[in-house]
Amino acid sequence: MASASYYWKLGRTSWDQQRDRKPRPPKAALQPQVGIIKFACNDETDKILNLCIPSPRETTFIFEQAAAIAALGVDILVHPIDTLITRTQSPTYRTHYKNANGLFNRSLFLGLYQGFGPTLVTGVPSAAAFFTIYESLKKASQDAKAAGYLQCVPLPVLHGASSAAADLVACAIINPAEVLKQNAQVYQQDEGSTTRQSPTLKMLKKFVKQPSRLWAGYTALATSSIPGTFLTFLLYESLVAKLLKRLEQKTGQEQGSIAKQIQIHTMCAGLAGASVSLLFVPVDVMKTRMRLAAGGQASIPRLFPTSVKIQGNAIKHVEHAQPRTAHGPLRVARDVFRTEGVRGMFRGGGLTCLAAALGSGIGLGSYEGFKQYFKGSTQAQEEALL
Repeated sequence: MASASYYWKLGRTSWDQQRDRKPRPPKAALQPQVGIIKFACNDETDKILNLCIPSPRETTFIFEQAAAIAALGVDILVHPIDTLITRTQSPTYRTHYKNANGLFNRSLFLGLYQGFGPTLVTGVPSAAAFFTIYESLKKASQDAKAAGYLQCVPLPVLHGASSAAADLVACAIINPAEVLKQNAQVYQQDEGSTTRQSPTLKMLKKFVKQPSRLWAGYTALATSSIPGTFLTFLLYESLVAKLLKRLEQKTGQEQGSIAKQIQIHTMCAGLAGASVSLLFVPVDVMKTRMRLAAGGQASIPRLFPTSVKIQGNAIKHVEHAQPRTAHGPLRVARDVFRTEGVRGMFRGGGLTCLAAALGSGIGLGSYEGFKQYFKGSTQAQEEALL
């Protein structure tokens, strides 16, 4: 601290100025509640430099908004395809959805939005939780790499691990809804019934008596979803990084325009999702059978003949015996392979790849687009307040 004689030499006016002067503000004061960093330049001009960056709370809200909108759009688009997959992979596929001549029965294409209620209820929160956790872990892994840690682990692998950890939480949210949804998707009302009831409400009443069955197939879901998500995001992030780097070299701009970035994200996500989903079709079949068995849908009375036997002049319809109900994934796989062979293990593979390509491509592409939009909107609002 300077002595009084120093200030006396400055003169009475300077002494009063120094005494009455307010303390100098710190060089940088962070205000996370508005997401603004203010730098005090000097006393003469009192200029303020505002750097608009989203706060952690705002960043999380951006991820949740983008994920919710993307999930809603994907659920509306993909649910009819998912219904066809469930019916194709069900044990009653040959008896309910195919005629004796081998053609599809019209019931296969009726009520494609059955079971959409549970998907709508849990799809948005599970997607919001997934992307919030994924983005947080992804940023943490990038910061760790920048600080000199985990140098031996490629960044796409860390991104894949982040997605797997996030998917573990998402699976816990969506599994009960998936059980309700898939049982509602194959539900068929009795022919003699005069009252029409919602398939979802019908299944919900059944599971109220045994709520533990809502977790049927969770092991199969985790077995397929977590490794599948890991591989999907590993491939997706690798492709995106390579294409963005190539685009930067071609255009001379860092990552190019936002529209071009969204196109790259959509294409890479669709390709990664379709490629990986084909590997896990057998697990998807087991998961579907276990869930339908939990809801009693594996033993629905047969409505359509599966083969025709001619004895003399009489034509007799012969129905194939249903596979016995199994609860463990290995037992289900053994029964499916014994009764239907390899073809049964990969039933619905084409539709699964189509749904994965649309879901991953449109989902991640729109997520990136809305994320960029909300980030820009937040920064514009903050700049308007300055």
